[in-house]
Amino acid sequence: MKGRKTALYIIFLVVLLLPLLQKVTHLIPEKPLTGSFVPHEKPALTAKTWFEGSFQSDYDQYINENLGFHNSLVRLHNRFCFKLFHKINAANVVLGEEEYLFEQDYIDAHYGMDFVGLDSILYKVKETRRLQDSLAARGKILVVFLAPSKADFFPEYISKAQRKDKTDNTNYLQYSRLLKQFGVNVIDYNAYYQTIKFTAKHPLYPKYGIHWSQYGMLQATDSLTSYIAQKSGLKLPRIIMDSYNITLDPQSSDCDLGELLNISSTPLRSDSLCYPAWHWSTDTAFSKPTLTVIADSYYWQIFNIGYQANCFQGSFWYYNSSVYPECYTKETLTKDLDMKEEIEKSDVILIMSTTPGLKNFSWGAVENLLKAL
Repeated sequence: MKGRKTALYIIFLVVLLLPLLQKVTHLIPEKPLTGSFVPHEKPALTAKTWFEGSFQSDYDQYINENLGFHNSLVRLHNRFCFKLFHKINAANVVLGEEEYLFEQDYIDAHYGMDFVGLDSILYKVKETRRLQDSLAARGKILVVFLAPSKADFFPEYISKAQRKDKTDNTNYLQYSRLLKQFGVNVIDYNAYYQTIKFTAKHPLYPKYGIHWSQYGMLQATDSLTSYIAQKSGLKLPRIIMDSYNITLDPQSSDCDLGELLNISSTPLRSDSLCYPAWHWSTDTAFSKPTLTVIADSYYWQIFNIGYQANCFQGSFWYYNSSVYPECYTKETLTKDLDMKEEIEKSDVILIMSTTPGLKNFSWGAVENLLKAL
């Protein structure tokens, strides 16, 4: 009996010491947690921080984040909460029916919780039309692209606790109506997605992602290119689909919300998704026009497949703030650009917005461009 107690004591002691051993040796590799957070730095010990008590609390947070097996224990805790209590420990991520994931911003936009008012939208639309006319007088094209919303596409998977009565007073519905009414060059891909929801050959939205599927994004990119070519008379490369790979394992950003849950070191398995093999059509006589894009995160997938390297040249103004690809080498902000020069060199200006982004349509870009004209 005594020997058994001693063995149990030794095992218990070893278990207690394992996190310390892992912290010192990093013997077992751990995948970093996903998401955006600021790690706690090791606090400096001073008389002031000690007597105020801030050193002790800051050091506790530092130790917790740097304890051995911290990431694995967080994932274990999150998985326990997710599977047993359907609870998510990720900011802005919402669990819907049948484990469909959403972002709260999209649900709020779907039900008009962020509605800015008809007068505000009408003013923005009129200014957008004025910008379009001013650019057209200079031989340039303005296009507005209303990106799809998972909450608008899959309202049946929004959790019952989140559901509200439908309303026409949403930013999307009013922008869609008024942009068309005032003759703005608009591609309403949110509406188009809903019309092909039951006829599309492959899924347009992943279960555990917030952005369109890779297949849906490629289809939308080709439609955007066709629209710009039609409006401008430009000859542009097209996306050619070679084959279709069907898999249950999400790729690219098709599990971006699932990864934020931090419940597993591998992506959650989804319903079948399609990943086409494709290439750009080529034309040796093709001269790349300049495209300036003002958009939110929905444009990243299009940007990352080389849209502004194969079809166009030009920059992506992320939320009308950071400029890419310039920011990859040196921080470049739109506020530091010469707007007259940017307009002069642009053949096409594209404003792409998701439904949550419409509460701050163009993020001030329409106003800034009009001032420069």
